[in-house]
Amino acid sequence: MLGNGEFDVQVGEDGIEVWVTQMGSMMNMNTAWIDRESGTVAIVDPFDSERWVKALATEGLHPTHLLYTHSHRDHTAGFPEMLRLVPDVEVWGHHEAIHKSFLGRFVFGNISLTDEWTHEANSTIEWSAGGINLSITHSPGHAPGHCTIHGHGVYHAGDLLFTASSGRVDLPGSDPTAQWKSILFARDLLRTLPSDWRLIPGHRYDWIDGSTPDWVSVSEVLAHNYALNARELDSF
Repeated sequence: MLGNGEFDVQVGEDGIEVWVTQMGSMMNMNTAWIDRESGTVAIVDPFDSERWVKALATEGLHPTHLLYTHSHRDHTAGFPEMLRLVPDVEVWGHHEAIHKSFLGRFVFGNISLTDEWTHEANSTIEWSAGGINLSITHSPGHAPGHCTIHGHGVYHAGDLLFTASSGRVDLPGSDPTAQWKSILFARDLLRTLPSDWRLIPGHRYDWIDGSTPDWVSVSEVLAHNYALNARELDSF
């Protein structure tokens, strides 16, 4: 189990590195994909930007892209500091995640995007930079414009799915029906992925045995996540 700010680094056969860390009091999980050949570093929801920048600098790297799953404050906490440290970083997220009607509410962080995804709910588009190739799925419900991101052996679920459960739907902008539809789409998508890929949740919460693992495999989450196995999915 990772300590606060400790990084797990794994290198795929394609040479793309995947860095995973846990940061903050809410046990936020961050994932980064790194292509050293092109110098590309794409980080999902960086929580502690100073720690990210320092860790990357020891390897001669720096963030080039931020990829946001959604705009809740705990996921956008590192945004102002990252812009101060790396002002030319590209910032990506879904257009619906930055709608002005709810960004003023406390639960949301006020971020700006340099580039927007605009695809429909429960559809997937491809995103690439350097040698990094990722699939971006629009998965609203927990929050408007919520996206999951997968590629290079990892499915980063954001707050759509945790290891054993799913994201809450009682916050401003939440939509329980949209969440169930997104979970159903995610189940079908996960079934197409290699069973040993890692599912990285948005937060490190309890697993079925009471432990708090940093991730579980796709096969484990399909077998044991209560939302993915809920009877309610049949009605969708």
